[in-house]
Amino acid sequence: MESKFSADLDGFKACLWEVASASPSQLHEIDAEVASHADDAVVIESCQRREVYLIGTCTCSAPTKLRGLDALRHLSEVAAGLDSVVLGEEQVMGQVRTAFAGAFPPVRSLSDHAVAAARELRRSTNFNSHSGYLLDQGLKNAGIEAKGKLLVVGTGHMARLVAQRGLSLGFDAVVISGRTKPAGAWFTQGDFAWNPLAALPGSEPVEVAVGCLGSNAGQLATDTALPPVTSLILDFGSPRNFTHHGSELPCLTIADLLGSEHVRRRREEKRSPLQESLHGALDRRIAMAQTDVGSTVGELRATVERIRMRELARMKRLHPEIPVETLEAITKSLVSQIFHLPSSRLKSMTDDDLARRFVKLFEPEPEGAAR
Repeated sequence: MESKFSADLDGFKACLWEVASASPSQLHEIDAEVASHADDAVVIESCQRREVYLIGTCTCSAPTKLRGLDALRHLSEVAAGLDSVVLGEEQVMGQVRTAFAGAFPPVRSLSDHAVAAARELRRSTNFNSHSGYLLDQGLKNAGIEAKGKLLVVGTGHMARLVAQRGLSLGFDAVVISGRTKPAGAWFTQGDFAWNPLAALPGSEPVEVAVGCLGSNAGQLATDTALPPVTSLILDFGSPRNFTHHGSELPCLTIADLLGSEHVRRRREEKRSPLQESLHGALDRRIAMAQTDVGSTVGELRATVERIRMRELARMKRLHPEIPVETLEAITKSLVSQIFHLPSSRLKSMTDDDLARRFVKLFEPEPEGAAR
């Protein structure tokens, strides 16, 4: 008889869209289809992807659809940063954990295995990279050195990482531009200059300009909304930040970097062995979960997880100021530390009746029962 875990895994689906450097109209159409999924579907959004995960029937027209183990393996690759344009990007792990934090329990349970396997890989691999390293790739692709003045258009997380990377690479000056001057410590304590977005036309020339505006910012014409750019324009927006008309100056997008034969070849050389290790880690966790089904250890884990989820819900209500992913990490770590040794000892028990009585000690009392 097929276990519930196996049935959930078999019904697990991933609907995938690549949105890197999409136009506003393309992104609007994709987002409309993403939003048409059932309320219990989980959506991951970034400048590179739109992905929907669910258990059940899906009739959407996503260009890529995965099911079962293939879908779960893909999710683990996304969480580990193996599917990011910057291999090993660290921010995507938080995006995945946040997206699945309040998911339908069977979907969240499957995602836990994918995230755990991704964490295992990241602990053993020194990626030392983030999305700011897109700047490195853009410069290398165009054959441009990091010198002179760098303009970063945008003030969000991506803009911060690119600006900080620009200083590390050796640009003489890094100018931040946006509608509102950043107030965060990264800007106030960093060695950055400020130029309001409205003041960019007619400003002093820059060697490299990078677009890091959010999806609702609207597009800027490179010939009228920016100062003179002498070497390179990089557009890291989805949808694209810039409209580029007539100039011979290179304007590279994330899609251009992903499509580069040199970049693809180097990524695959590094990615393949990491992917193999990740799949091995995930397969071990799935095998353990399937072995636990119906066992005393499985019962203990299921009981403890129900208690953890109940307390997590209570903590969310009492402390809405704390991010859900932080509460998830704290409660999971605490439970793991407390129950790892008892679970290991329970596996070695030969007295099945005693083992089951031990598990029952952790079962919560029925609602309204006398204490």
